[in-house]
Amino acid sequence: MKTVILATAIRILIPIFLLFSVYTLFRGHNHPGGGFIGGLIGSIAFVFHTMTHGPHHTVDTFLKVNLYGYPRQPNQSRSLYLMRMMRVNVWRRRRQALHQDIRTHMVRIEPISIIATGLLLAASSGLPALLTQQPFMTAFWTDFYLPIIGRPGTPILFDIGVYLLVIGIVLKITFVMSEE
Repeated sequence: MKTVILATAIRILIPIFLLFSVYTLFRGHNHPGGGFIGGLIGSIAFVFHTMTHGPHHTVDTFLKVNLYGYPRQPNQSRSLYLMRMMRVNVWRRRRQALHQDIRTHMVRIEPISIIATGLLLAASSGLPALLTQQPFMTAFWTDFYLPIIGRPGTPILFDIGVYLLVIGIVLKITFVMSEE
């Protein structure tokens, strides 16, 4: 179902959905909301995009990352090589991507990888409590305050894990159902 009006509306609504989902994720840190509802709101953007443009275009738009790299020189240290790779991938990507020494590698982020990352974050948020011999999932908080997030702690790790888990599951279900 590809119409000009729907495609234009989706292009405008996707950033709004994603920003509101991140806001809901961090608001739920101290108020109602959190990772689950934020993940559902964020996945609405991907579902609408898939309904409008199809799963292949959604994957090409959101789940493919271009990595640029130099070949490693024999006398170059590993840390210098990694800094050079980070510089070309983050700071000067567009200008240096045309250089003849740079190789391009496209990486596709699979929904199952998003699910696994979310599950790992959610499960590992309880490990600090086990390491201090307290009950699993006992919350620990930092001493500093971040303006939007508040005082970060282990519950925000759990919420981010649930957020990624929900987005990954909804993406997987959406791609499977739209392929059939």
